Amino acid sequence: EVLSQSTLTGPHTRFVLLHEIRNDDGIKGFFQDVYDIYVKIILNPFQDPGAPITSPEFRTRVRTIAKKYL
Repeated sequence: EVLSQSTLTGPHTRFVLLHEIRNDDGIKGFFQDVYDIYVKIILNPFQDPGAPITSPEFRTRVRTIAKKYL
């Protein structure tokens, strides 16, 4: 069974997570940490706020956070 969770941030950015194990506390921590690194990326003056984030480092950090919480 695949479950989905999403969160909507203040600036109307939506994060969606597909997962198989119900872990509400882990999911909350996951979204908080992903939001923290997302903010650091969009505050970079070289990142266009409306453009997709294509940084391999961002992808790697999200995967590391997923392993930590999920």
